Amino acid sequence: MAQDPPSVAVVGLGVLGLVAVKNLAEEGFNVVGFERSPFVGGLWHFSEEDRTSVLPTTVINISKERGCYTDFPFPQDAPSHCTARDVQDYLESYVEHFGLASRLRLGTNVQKVIRDEESDRWKLLVEGVDPLFFDKVVIATGAQQEPQIPDLPNMDKFSGHSVHSRSFKKPEEFKEKKVLVVGLGSTGVDTAAALVGKADKVYLSYRHGAVILPRKVAGVPFDHSMTLRKINILGFFETNYPSVFEFMTDKGLGKMSSSAFKFDPEWRIVPAPSIRNALPVISDNIVDLFRSGKVQPISHGIKQVVGSNEIEMDDGTKLDVDTIIWCTGYKHTFKLLDTAVDPTRNTSPEWETAMGSRGKPLPRLYRNVFSLDHPQSLAFLGCVAFATGAFPLYDLATMSIAQIWKGNSTLPSTKEMNLAVDAQHKMTIEIAKTGSAHPGWVNQKEWLTWANDVAGTGLNERLGWGLAGWKFWFQNRRLYSMLVDGIFTPHILRLFDGKRKKWDGAREEIERVNRSVQDMKKRRD
Repeated sequence: MAQDPPSVAVVGLGVLGLVAVKNLAEEGFNVVGFERSPFVGGLWHFSEEDRTSVLPTTVINISKERGCYTDFPFPQDAPSHCTARDVQDYLESYVEHFGLASRLRLGTNVQKVIRDEESDRWKLLVEGVDPLFFDKVVIATGAQQEPQIPDLPNMDKFSGHSVHSRSFKKPEEFKEKKVLVVGLGSTGVDTAAALVGKADKVYLSYRHGAVILPRKVAGVPFDHSMTLRKINILGFFETNYPSVFEFMTDKGLGKMSSSAFKFDPEWRIVPAPSIRNALPVISDNIVDLFRSGKVQPISHGIKQVVGSNEIEMDDGTKLDVDTIIWCTGYKHTFKLLDTAVDPTRNTSPEWETAMGSRGKPLPRLYRNVFSLDHPQSLAFLGCVAFATGAFPLYDLATMSIAQIWKGNSTLPSTKEMNLAVDAQHKMTIEIAKTGSAHPGWVNQKEWLTWANDVAGTGLNERLGWGLAGWKFWFQNRRLYSMLVDGIFTPHILRLFDGKRKKWDGAREEIERVNRSVQDMKKRRD
């Protein structure tokens, strides 16, 4: 008698959860996705509620050519940098195209995930229904759930309005207000720009500089210059000569930034933190807004509140403001899990005391994906970070989960996984000692090599230095050149035969995208 396929619960149906449902179902698992909102898309679905979401004016930072799922391109008539509505429509089309709707339970609030040792399964406590049991669980609620707001001395004296950026939905509500936006990240500059023309005064406060990049350089998306060859070269240095990698990357990004914009010295945008401490800020207009005075840069952090509407900065400057908007990021929360399987229950004391940890948890996860307690049945999405788009990153991550749980690929021993996590945490803590650190930061080339191997994309073999790689180069030189030196499109991950399902349209789409990119360059010239 045939055995029923393993059941998998995917909690959260944003960008990460949707691709998990699709890739696991594609490999034969009985998948059910849960989402507390009545819609899919997570933060890409604008909501006026106090929950994380884009603004209607939001434009993506990664181009559609590099930031899509591996087997589902954005529509050809969509702009390279899509609007929030374009992305929402894209995700809804993804559900329809792959027939996922019957697997999704929208408007369903999962309150707790507990390991039930008696049944050797996972018990989901779901609001309004009896407990549900599953063989495996993917936590895909993402990193942007719990707002992080610094403790500000004398905050009780402030009589104005103080909100996290998560609650910033309608710029027009700040009409005639004097607003202090805190944080020079992509959210901070977008928030400040959205307030221009509404608020009476807009300040943007920051403690350190930033690499500021436009979405396009000379009419072409800046990320189109990233090729597989460049990733491999940078990966070699990151793995073997990390200080050289850091110097090369920081120098290259700094040059690109200074070529695109002219910064006034008093803004203190330069020098910027290293790529290891802060990702580039993507903005087409914040420099012009600084120069015009429509947004006033304050290159210092907040020291304290000194009056009902008076804020003192670190340099002693005092500002008269009646609104503070904190664009200070989020903490990755694991409250959904029973304490016994919470990967942050043994967070390193060294991490907690490092200046750059900023109170964020540091989960012990193999490859920042698999639970060390139950690697064959519990996985997490949203804990891997490097400079790339979330769509292809977590498409590959969920291919990897599917192949390991299916038994086509294997995990190391528990001892080896713990040693790998120890090494990963040591690197992360060293970064946190020098400045801000993302708990999920990984060596990009090393992580991609592992993920491509376990997912079985064929990329390591066909585009590597082994016999299969030389054979592919000899027989397909034009295609090889396009894959290695053309735009690094996510469809490469579905091109070759392998463990995961191949996409028959991958080559045609890769060639079309490369033609499109060349046309953009010709129009520029």
